[in-house]
Amino acid sequence: MADSIRSLHALCVVFLCEQFPPVVWDGAGSYTATLAIALAKLGHEVHVLCAQGSRVVDTVQDGVHVHRRPLLRVPVSRRLGPVGAWLRGPLYPRDSISLRASLPLSYTFWLHQLGLRPDIIETQDGETRGLLQAISRSRPLAIHLHCPTMLTVQLAGVPVGRKGRLADRLDRMSANRADVVTSPSRLLIDTLRERGWLGDQPVEVVPNPFDAVPWMSIPDVAATTPTIATIGRLEEYKGVDVLLDASARLAAGGLAHRLLLAGRPAGEINGTPAGPWLARRARELGLDVEFTGHLAGDQVREIYRRARVVAVPSRFESFSIVAAEAMAAGRPVVTTTRTGVAPFVERWGAGAAVPPGDAEALAGALAPYLRDPARAAVVGARGRAGVAEIEPMTIARRKEDAYRRGIARFEASGDGRRRGWWRGTHLRAAASPEVATGQAKIDVETPAAAVANPVVLDAPTSLGMPPAGSTAGSTTGRGGVGDPHGSARSS
Repeated sequence: MADSIRSLHALCVVFLCEQFPPVVWDGAGSYTATLAIALAKLGHEVHVLCAQGSRVVDTVQDGVHVHRRPLLRVPVSRRLGPVGAWLRGPLYPRDSISLRASLPLSYTFWLHQLGLRPDIIETQDGETRGLLQAISRSRPLAIHLHCPTMLTVQLAGVPVGRKGRLADRLDRMSANRADVVTSPSRLLIDTLRERGWLGDQPVEVVPNPFDAVPWMSIPDVAATTPTIATIGRLEEYKGVDVLLDASARLAAGGLAHRLLLAGRPAGEINGTPAGPWLARRARELGLDVEFTGHLAGDQVREIYRRARVVAVPSRFESFSIVAAEAMAAGRPVVTTTRTGVAPFVERWGAGAAVPPGDAEALAGALAPYLRDPARAAVVGARGRAGVAEIEPMTIARRKEDAYRRGIARFEASGDGRRRGWWRGTHLRAAASPEVATGQAKIDVETPAAAVANPVVLDAPTSLGMPPAGSTAGSTTGRGGVGDPHGSARSS
């Protein structure tokens, strides 16, 4: 009955995001797809505009109208050789100003070309996709925070320079001017406010939606051997180096176990590429470690099946889809207090949270589950029950309520009356022949400006494009996008 009443007041919602299955490479794309599909099931008209690739393709997928359009940009500096590399600087493309100009221009142009007049637009992180709408106040704007591109650079202690500071200022403008802002965690809100984001903007904590169904079929830990798994990009920021030290402490204490490290290495640790550094460190410590490399779909579920406990030792994550997957798989989770998922893990009794960078505390929290599979099974069952709180339809209803508050705020500000043409005049984009067959071909370009955001596990994020050679993939370097339930690694 409640959903029937809601459908009488259906909204037209447009998401601005470069990703939608089968093209997903990070948590922002996974979030957008899961939420968009859930909103469509609630009876709303949902469009996802993806400015990425080189083809014009319209499809309807799971009730969502997906419009793939080229990103309109001229990569001038890439044509200047060594001079262009010097102009771009060491943080490129994270601090790219030209890309931040291309995003709002592209999305505004294609919105106009499609004739879309949404009740509300949602995009992520306050980055510049919705900047023109935020400045012009032409339509209500919703921002869902994931983890802004420059934040991870700042948290890592890397000097951002003048261009990086400008990029961060541009990124925060949309969030500061949005009609409604949501965040997956209180941690992310507090961290951003400390750095000048959000002003006096009210922000509601709305966890990222998570579909637990694909993980529920994994048996509990009863038949597992003492095994610790971590899944995602293998880099210093993810605390993998701390996990190796914790593993060594466990072994020194006589607790034999295996360590599974699933994902691609990324970045450097102590000035050495992460892959060789981690392999050498594991040898020095005499650890039983398995480096699995890139994994996709069922291979990742197999890692959870083998694990007795899952470690998420990150130095910072705004949420952690890996932790949600582990709980849905019935595995205890040991994370750090600097992950947005930590309050959920503790409240659900699904594991433990320890200080980041503390190998002794991490080892102490992992040990009880390695020693006692019965205890691990009880804690894992609590996590399985807890993740029901963030199932997609529940989160979609909360987002719907947030949208309506944002629309009311927009109208109360006078912008809705002044620009009243946008209301009730949205148009569906004309269906192409591909829509009728559902066989549209997706073309994905691989620009050199692929953006890497360390908070997401193994792939470039927002502000940019998928990694080289990728037409579909998720972010551990493993998949989950051809399979809409596969997890793209989110912060």
